Amino acid sequence: MQLLPKNWLWVFFLLLRGISLHAMTGVPDTVFFTLRDTFCTYQALVVGGEIFSPDRPSGVIILPGAAVDGSDSLITVQLTFLQRPETTIAQNLCAGDTLYVNGTAYHDHFYLGEEIVTGGAANGCDSLIHVALTFLPVQSTFQSTICEGDTIYINNHAYHALHRSGEEIIENGASAGCDSIIQVNLDVLVPPFSEIKDTLCPGESLTINGNRYDENNRAGFEILEGAAASGCDSLVTISLAFRQIYFNAGEDQTIAKGDIVCIEPDYGFTPVAVSWSPAPPCDDPQCPTFCFQPLQTIQFQVSATDSYGCILTDDIGVNVNTDNKTYAPTVFSPSAKWPNNRFFLSADRGTARIVRMFVADRWGEVMYDKSDFLPDLPDEGWDGMFRGQVAPVATYMFYAEMERIDGTTYLKTGTVTLVR
Repeated sequence: MQLLPKNWLWVFFLLLRGISLHAMTGVPDTVFFTLRDTFCTYQALVVGGEIFSPDRPSGVIILPGAAVDGSDSLITVQLTFLQRPETTIAQNLCAGDTLYVNGTAYHDHFYLGEEIVTGGAANGCDSLIHVALTFLPVQSTFQSTICEGDTIYINNHAYHALHRSGEEIIENGASAGCDSIIQVNLDVLVPPFSEIKDTLCPGESLTINGNRYDENNRAGFEILEGAAASGCDSLVTISLAFRQIYFNAGEDQTIAKGDIVCIEPDYGFTPVAVSWSPAPPCDDPQCPTFCFQPLQTIQFQVSATDSYGCILTDDIGVNVNTDNKTYAPTVFSPSAKWPNNRFFLSADRGTARIVRMFVADRWGEVMYDKSDFLPDLPDEGWDGMFRGQVAPVATYMFYAEMERIDGTTYLKTGTVTLVR
């Protein structure tokens, strides 16, 4: 620390000058003096017992009786403090390198410090250098885990299950241009192996890894990418068997309205449960066999469950049409034996009654007309008589309105030939 101004001799001269003025006038007076100078920020100056620094660069100091004649001295202090330049050296160097700063060696075991260069600044002050170096390691370890079958490339060299370790030198591989030495060590995980072996019901399937396995594709091998807990692929073998059972609800049938149809499913096993949709018209909920008279088309879905829980399902449909069968003879003779001596109509189960039937000759004269009677009754038919006599041999037309069991009607027409 510099305590005295550089131009102290000049201050002393001014003090002498003040004394001489007092001597000339003979009157005690205060001696005035102005102190101007330039310092560095790390310096200070003591004037009259008071410190002047960058925090207090100016002020007035009174020195009582400091003059030669005993009068006071007044010093006006006006100082200028120049900033000390500071720089920082922050570099990335390679391990093993040495950097000299102000004659001090810095290396990877001594990389932080401060250096003061005396008078090194352009303004004459000292220069302060902060040293903060980073030494990059030229040797590192690459430790990783891979799955068996995987390959990674380091410095264009392949590492895998059969080549797990090695040393790689990468020229200028470090960020500061250093060569990088990498020690490679790999751990190899064996992928888990599992087996899916199962017996399925007929018609069932499994979808594994997007592939379908069923009765036509029972075995295979799948690689499930990343499916293991370690993130490795998982290996799976598939082997399926299928229970040898069958079930057939029966063939679809077509009947005329009013006919009776029987359904008898064919079970290739003893079912523990059978369900129908819709429910069939029978007392037994499982309804192994039943006959019924449907009035409209119906479709049954039947499901049968075996003792292993396999559920087989089949459909059977009964198509009911309105093409009821009505039978009429084409020839009859009034002299024949009963019942061939009558013209009458026979009908299937779907026909409930004959609303009206009449027979006419070719000129339209009605030979026979009767209403509301049952089919299949010869005595209710035409006996070939007209006005008390046997009608002439000829071909006659007949018309019959038939009523079905559901109340709807249909028309039956045709011809019949009377012979003797």
